[in-house]
Amino acid sequence: MLSTIKKSGWSIAVVFSMGLLILQSCATPSSTATIPSTPKEKPKLSVNTIQVVNFNLEGITHNDFMGVADEVAPNFAPLRGLVSKVWLSDEASNTYGGVYSWASKRNLDAYRGGELYAGALANNPNFVNLYDKGFDVLEGPSSVTSNLLDGTPTYIQVVNFNLEGITHDDFMGVANEVAPNFAALPGLIQKVWLSDKANNTYGGVYSWSTKAACEAYRSGELYAGALANNPNFVNLSDKGFAVLGGPSKVTHMK
Repeated sequence: MLSTIKKSGWSIAVVFSMGLLILQSCATPSSTATIPSTPKEKPKLSVNTIQVVNFNLEGITHNDFMGVADEVAPNFAPLRGLVSKVWLSDEASNTYGGVYSWASKRNLDAYRGGELYAGALANNPNFVNLYDKGFDVLEGPSSVTSNLLDGTPTYIQVVNFNLEGITHDDFMGVANEVAPNFAALPGLIQKVWLSDKANNTYGGVYSWSTKAACEAYRSGELYAGALANNPNFVNLSDKGFAVLGGPSKVTHMK
C-alpha cells in the first residue's frame, strides 16, 4: 500500500515509527515480540485531558489514508498515558484526525514533543491546515454522561464555543445542572465535557451509536436551547466525523 503513495509523508512517518519501535525493543531486553495488531488491554487510567486533532489531506486520497492509518495505528497504541485514540474521517469535507484521551496533560505534551508526532503530523506534507487543541475534562458533568450505552461509537461530534456574559464558575454550575438532560439522549454513548479556561473555549466530545442519533439531537429542543440559541455561547463550532473502526480499536477504543 505504501509503495503506491508517491512522495507521501506517511512513508516518512512509518519509518520514524518503526525506528521508535526498534529503539524501544532494544531498550527493553524482555520485550522480544512485535506489537500485535490488537494490543493488550492497558491498565485502567482516568481521562483528564482531551486532545482534538484535525487536518486536510493533500496529495493522497481517502483510501490512501485509510490504508496507512491501519499500518501506523500500532505505533500509537503504546504511547504512555494514552487511554484511547478514536480516528476520525469526514470524507465529504476532506477533514480527518483523531480524539485522543490522555491520563494527563504531561502525557499529551510528551507526545507533542516526540518523533511520532513530528513524523506523522507536524512535518507530514500530506496533512495541511493542522488543528491541535487540548482541553481539561470537566469531571462532574462528564461522570453523569459517561458509559451511557454498551456499544462502540460510529459517529463523533465535536462541539466548541466561547463564553460571553458568564464566568467559568457559572458554566461549571450550569453544566452540572443540565448534564442529566444529555444523559437521557437516545443513542448517546457518552459525552465528555471540555474546558480550556485560559482560552475561554469550552464544549464537548459526543460519542454516538449512529449519525442519525446525532442529527436527531441537532434538530431537537435541547440542542437549540443549550447551544444554538444560547446567548452565553458564541462562536459555536459543531463538527461531525465517521469513526474509523479498524485503527480505533487498535488504539483502545471500546
